[in-house]
Amino acid sequence: MIPTYHFFDRKIITLLSIFILLINISVSNAQDTTSLKQQLKVAKADTGKVKLFNQLCNLLEDINPVQALSYASQAHELAKKIKYNDGIARALINIAALQMYLGENDKALKSNQSLYQLCKKNGDEVGMVSSLNNIGAVYQRTSKYVEAAKYTFRALHIAEKVKDSSLIAVCHSNIATIFTQQHDFEKAIIYAKKADFIFKKINEPSNEAKNLETLGNCYAFNGNTVSAKPYYTAALNIYEKLGNEMGKALMYTQMVDCFADEPLKQIEYLQKAKAIWDKIAPLHINAIANTGNFGYTLFQIVQDPAKLALVQRKLGLNKAQMLADANKYFKKCIATSKQGNQTELISLFTIEYAKFCEYIGDYKEALTNLKLHYKAQDSLHSQESKNKIANLEAQFAFQKKEEKYKQAQALSKIKTQQIYLYAGLVVILMITIFIYFLNRYRIAELRMKNKLQKREAEEQAKELLHQSKLFESELKAIRSQMNPHFIFNVLNSIESYIMDNDKQTASRLIQKFASLSRLILENSTRSLVTADREWKALKLYTELEAMRYNNSFSFNFDADEALQLKTLLLPPMLIQPLIENAILHGIIVNPKPGAHIEVQLKKHHEGICITVMDNGNGIANAKKATVKVGIKEKSMGLASIRERINIINAQKRDFFASFKISSKTEGSGTIAEIFLPHFENALA
Repeated sequence: MIPTYHFFDRKIITLLSIFILLINISVSNAQDTTSLKQQLKVAKADTGKVKLFNQLCNLLEDINPVQALSYASQAHELAKKIKYNDGIARALINIAALQMYLGENDKALKSNQSLYQLCKKNGDEVGMVSSLNNIGAVYQRTSKYVEAAKYTFRALHIAEKVKDSSLIAVCHSNIATIFTQQHDFEKAIIYAKKADFIFKKINEPSNEAKNLETLGNCYAFNGNTVSAKPYYTAALNIYEKLGNEMGKALMYTQMVDCFADEPLKQIEYLQKAKAIWDKIAPLHINAIANTGNFGYTLFQIVQDPAKLALVQRKLGLNKAQMLADANKYFKKCIATSKQGNQTELISLFTIEYAKFCEYIGDYKEALTNLKLHYKAQDSLHSQESKNKIANLEAQFAFQKKEEKYKQAQALSKIKTQQIYLYAGLVVILMITIFIYFLNRYRIAELRMKNKLQKREAEEQAKELLHQSKLFESELKAIRSQMNPHFIFNVLNSIESYIMDNDKQTASRLIQKFASLSRLILENSTRSLVTADREWKALKLYTELEAMRYNNSFSFNFDADEALQLKTLLLPPMLIQPLIENAILHGIIVNPKPGAHIEVQLKKHHEGICITVMDNGNGIANAKKATVKVGIKEKSMGLASIRERINIINAQKRDFFASFKISSKTEGSGTIAEIFLPHFENALA
């Protein structure tokens, strides 16, 4: 099972993975820039001078990217003037990479597109791979993962066609980055290890270091900093040997999370990274993330008395100063992320800044950033993006198999023609050749028959796997339908309390809402969750609704003592629509004194029974009352519950789950019951 990814469980927000950029690596990397500059002064305006400009660019790209970009631009202009196509292509590769380093993503996209058209025109497939890969890198850094995957898989297809090991490894590493950001860590590790094997084999230390960073991110993004640390350390050692300043800055920031219990070490690494970023590329995506992490780390230290005392004693920083610095770093990070359209950074740091603002008592700013977080989060990890990436991978695999089949057909045709040619030369051997081909035909027929049978068995297995995945995807799609009206109504209630200066109630409401959101986000990644977590989420939801409607109803949750809630498993978000319907269509439409909701979890002779009862309007009058009162909230509906019951029954043959809803036999109100099998000790 793929490990679950949680941003909010991390002690520090790890930097985004970034693509390995394909750039022109000069053969004179060890040469002193001074001698090249002297040669440049006396060089004629020909292809040799273009090469000197590109060599200087490559030597300075990780030390002074601004100056490196200037040399690349001069190389491009001169190459265009003398119509030196190879020089134009190499200069464009460098220009696009450096524009990305400096945060100029729109310019980088145009440069890479120009490079692709030039390489396509010249039939330069290696250059096409470079441009396609770097176009994918631009989209990846602007959180457009579907586009990034499309171009990277296209690049991999051409790289495998030309059999360039370096390009294949780069594409594998970048695909690993995409899967890391989509939280599919199992696939990410597979692709990253493929790349690591190739880079070691062909001895490319710079790309090997970048891929080691990607491998570390596969573990760190999944909360396993212990496994990530050796990869980060190995990458840092390589960058230090190469004198790669940008690589060192990346590793300093990445390794902060590996020293969560050593605040002095964290501050030291963040300061080292900041010094490098401020000097070479302050608008780089990881420079922005480093700024946000600085604010986040200071905020975490302030909240820990032991760490705060240590920092005050060793570094002389007081609490007020650290809070002011944290506030400054958070604001700068979020503002720069908006400027560069870095959606993932906005999502990561607005939620943490909201917590910071709540801590310092700025509830209005906390609410603003909480809304920004949800807006960014919705655009990032949609199921549609994940499905499109999976489809692209499948299309690539099919295309690869199809081309192999066509090559085999062409080879078979050539062999057959040769055989007929030789047969025509020697009449005496015609009978022998005929018998030979007859036997060969029979063997081929038997092999084809076996092959068809094997293929049919494989297709049946694929179909069964597809059906299983379809059930799972349908279940996830249903779980993802959290009511947007509820979210924004709660946020509006919080805003109302803030405007009324009722800070205590607003704070309590924020805390409950944050806890509920966290539980829903965590539970939504699993098919089954423990009953105690689901029970807690239901209570929080009901408490929030009661607060939102001014406690116009009472409620009670009763769980059978014979049930072990910590080991019993339930489908998440299955019971919540019944409570929502009871509130919106039973209680609120016709308010009355003594309104009450009862939620029970009881042991059944074949499984468990969940009951939701209310003494409200009753199911018979629900539709009429809803139209009359005009309530705007729209619940997930009873149809979604029945759909999930059908999916459970399709997957579990020994017990049939059921759902029924009816009016109460005594008094007004509605009673809804769900019967489920025991999921105890099942895998979520």
